[in-house]
Amino acid sequence: MRHTSKRARRKQLHRKISAFTAVLRSSRPGIHYTATIHATLTPEPTGPYDPDEIADSVRTTLRITSAAAVRDQDPIDLPAAQDICAQHLRRPQELDLADQVSRVTASVHLDLADEDRAAVKELLTAVRAQGTTDALTRQRTQSLAKELAHPAALLARWLQQPDAHVTRPPDEADLEALARRLRGYPTDRDEPVEVQLLNILRDFLAEFPKEEQKRLLMMLLADGMRAARKPGYADQVEDLIGPAPSVGETAPPEGAQ
Repeated sequence: MRHTSKRARRKQLHRKISAFTAVLRSSRPGIHYTATIHATLTPEPTGPYDPDEIADSVRTTLRITSAAAVRDQDPIDLPAAQDICAQHLRRPQELDLADQVSRVTASVHLDLADEDRAAVKELLTAVRAQGTTDALTRQRTQSLAKELAHPAALLARWLQQPDAHVTRPPDEADLEALARRLRGYPTDRDEPVEVQLLNILRDFLAEFPKEEQKRLLMMLLADGMRAARKPGYADQVEDLIGPAPSVGETAPPEGAQ
């Protein structure tokens, strides 16, 4: 080590650790961050020491720390990677420098080289295109499931097939079972809760095939609407189910005259 003054050593050390660069891998293969790191030592080394040796140790430590911080960060979100890297480098790290323990902290500025920025732009274009394709496919599937979520719609679709035999339609139970499965298809999370509730009510009522059972359930629904001070809706439900059949309207026993 060449003999230099304390002031010269300190100035040389500051120059070597106050602003140095690092090339850091991102989570996307082939795309790297360019980091400019500013380090601070507390306390600074005293006595005779080699500024190059200490600077090498500081730079190596901080490059390793910053590389670990951003290796799982997506370069598409550069601000998030910047925050994560800065957070890691702000944490003091102890280094044994020139027979003295010092703590090193740092600030950092992350950026992307021109070729990496171009790669991120191409990546974003591909991601957006794939997102549009996925959204359209999901919408088509949901629309088809909603269209065929009723046995009559399934039967109508079956009749459209060129090899359909009108005299041999599918079994009603099979149609109902398939329609119920389609009604259970995962819906868009943005679908209004009212629509989701209607689907649940439809499946619930389908569990009670007898007309008197359905009438009883709808009467209970009307009573709930009146309890919620919405008599107009209750009247509409009662109009929908109609008056209860009278005893005289029931079919006479078999063989009766």
